[in-house]
Amino acid sequence: MDIFSIISAAIVTICSGYSIFLVYRNKTKLAGTQGVMISMVIAVITGLLSGSIIGILSGETFLVVGVSMIIGFVIGFLAGHPIGLLAILMGSIAGLMGGINGAILGVFLQFINPSILLGILIGFYILIIGFVIVYIFVATNSKYSINTEELSPYAIIGAGIVLVSLFLFMYSSDMVKIPGQTETAQAQTTQTQTSQETANTEVDVTKEQTPKIKMLVTEKGYSPNVIRVKKGVPVELEIKNPLENSCLSTFMIPDFNINNVNLKTGTTNLTFTPDKSGEYTFICGMQMFKGTIIVE
Repeated sequence: MDIFSIISAAIVTICSGYSIFLVYRNKTKLAGTQGVMISMVIAVITGLLSGSIIGILSGETFLVVGVSMIIGFVIGFLAGHPIGLLAILMGSIAGLMGGINGAILGVFLQFINPSILLGILIGFYILIIGFVIVYIFVATNSKYSINTEELSPYAIIGAGIVLVSLFLFMYSSDMVKIPGQTETAQAQTTQTQTSQETANTEVDVTKEQTPKIKMLVTEKGYSPNVIRVKKGVPVELEIKNPLENSCLSTFMIPDFNINNVNLKTGTTNLTFTPDKSGEYTFICGMQMFKGTIIVE
């Protein structure tokens, strides 16, 4: 997946860079409404793809959204700069919105089937940015022309039917797994075997010399979800995760410098030292499921 993401990022960089280069090269011929629209399209599609790629690779929502917004804004500014102030404003806003939407989409896609869906997004990106480049050539060179009447509406409708059929096929064939919808038989067996070990929702290890807590990842959250520990005493977490492709597979205790730990299917051991008293939160990657650590 990392290699595919790098290739995708390279495609976005080259294609968007080339389209911005064409805008700069033909800025006198693209002045006006057409230049504004071109800058908006370049910004929004680049922001969307960039945000999606970063979201898939990172998964930490706040940072991903922030970086994607900056990328979208910069692309919008560069695409609109040769045209004028209005193009800069519209391009920057379009880039911001594209970056935000792409970041949120990428964070969700990492828990489904990122390779397939990122490939589909790249396909749409190449199609749209290709139209942009073709339009620039047509608008700035009298040797080229496109007759839109030759584009049959039936061909567009047919392409839409093919895409919908493709999505339905992937959904029905389990190529794309919806988080929390199903579990494998092995995961269900593992959860049944280990549920007795972590049946309690609260565990108190304040009196233990070498506390070790067994935690289970379930579809409803972490069990136990309340942990009492003693200040200054290292705590070991043995986290059993029978689930696949779930946001619960990313585990974080921000206050104790445990961030974006990938809980692979099976058992993961973590150790932290609660060096300050109070109540602290452990959360999943999307901050939907939470638990509390009480340090006494």
